[in-house]
Amino acid sequence: MELTPVSRTAFAIGAVAFTGAAALLARIEDVLFPALLWAAPAVPLLILAVIARDARRKVAPPVTGGQGVRRASTLAAAEDTPASRALAARAQSPRSTEHELAQIAWRHAHLRAAVAANPATPAAVLEWLATHGDPEINAAIAGRASRSPGPAPSLA
Repeated sequence: MELTPVSRTAFAIGAVAFTGAAALLARIEDVLFPALLWAAPAVPLLILAVIARDARRKVAPPVTGGQGVRRASTLAAAEDTPASRALAARAQSPRSTEHELAQIAWRHAHLRAAVAANPATPAAVLEWLATHGDPEINAAIAGRASRSPGPAPSLA
């Protein structure tokens, strides 16, 4: 389960409140505590309320018939939008940086073959792509090897 920024903030406030209360209580030798410390037990209840609210707001991811959960990048592959065309152009562009190509390969499975065919793709990314066992990616890597004299990662 991933926490929302609101949940993270609630946990941070709770941690600070309890740490501060513990430090303050360690210095007090009297049985009478400051009035603010009597409210400290409400902090965990507030944190639980925020988490419960976040859980109710959480929307189930889209599911396709029998294929399990589809990633957002896979859904975007089916759409022909200016953003998806620009991303595909970046995956194919030899001017793309190594970092851009690695991010595209990691986040957008439908563009991995294009990244594998790109001459600017670093060897480490090609090795990672080769581990997927995807025939289209392997063909793109093999096609790169046939076009360039440099060593290519093994597909084994």
